[in-house]
Amino acid sequence: MHRFLFRTLSLWAMSFALVGGFVAGTVQADPLRINGELKQTEGVLREAVSGDVACYLQLENDAGERFDESAVFELCEDPALIGQRLKLSYTVENVLAEACQGDVDCGKSDQVVLVSAARVLSPSTPTAKSQTSFCSTTETVAFACRVGGKLVSVCASNDASNVSGYLQYRFGKPNAAAALELAVPNDRPVPRLASRGESTPFAGGGGSWLRFHNGRHAYVVYSGIGRWGAGGETIELQGVQVERDGTAIATLPCTGPLKSALGPDWFEEVGVIAEGEEFYFPEP
Repeated sequence: MHRFLFRTLSLWAMSFALVGGFVAGTVQADPLRINGELKQTEGVLREAVSGDVACYLQLENDAGERFDESAVFELCEDPALIGQRLKLSYTVENVLAEACQGDVDCGKSDQVVLVSAARVLSPSTPTAKSQTSFCSTTETVAFACRVGGKLVSVCASNDASNVSGYLQYRFGKPNAAAALELAVPNDRPVPRLASRGESTPFAGGGGSWLRFHNGRHAYVVYSGIGRWGAGGETIELQGVQVERDGTAIATLPCTGPLKSALGPDWFEEVGVIAEGEEFYFPEP
């Protein structure tokens, strides 16, 4: 057997929903004017943080410009929206006044414009049939392939390094209208805190692996080439392995073309190391 060492909004009734339209393709949608404010109606969600009176969103438009919006708290409770291109719906609400400093009994309110709903857009991304990764146009693909009817992707921010940016494992059906089944980690720390991994040379080839921990489970993407055939023939192995408490419970080989940036230079650039962890390539 060949094995080789891979995160109090109080609302009063008087709301009315206004939904922004969108333009298909990569053209930025027209802004929406509501309650005297000009609001963008599409963007890629980069961060969602729950505050005292609202959920605070940071998004990015097609020009790569970041913008902030306040939203209903429910949007902070759906980590699958992170990294997705969204169509934003707005509403005007009375919320607890800033002057109340969190005291829900103070009796004062402010009228604000909130994002009331966010829907993942399909026109801005490839169809399910042609989609090759879950990474946005402002991210780079570190690893991506089809595994049966699902798609696995590791996406890195364009500024990913050992001190900046993020790295995230994503898994789900290759359909831009459907929510991701899994995105790890949710809080998007810098790559060296998000994952463990390395590139390993060995006789007849070499390989790379990248592990993302999620509680008792871990997800390892891998690709390698070595003399793994019954007669020592050279075989390529690539896919994702699911682990529980350190033991492999499922191996999902890539069933479509692999796109991977994993290699010595990539690991050095983003600062990801194994830190004592190991990975054994699965049996071919």
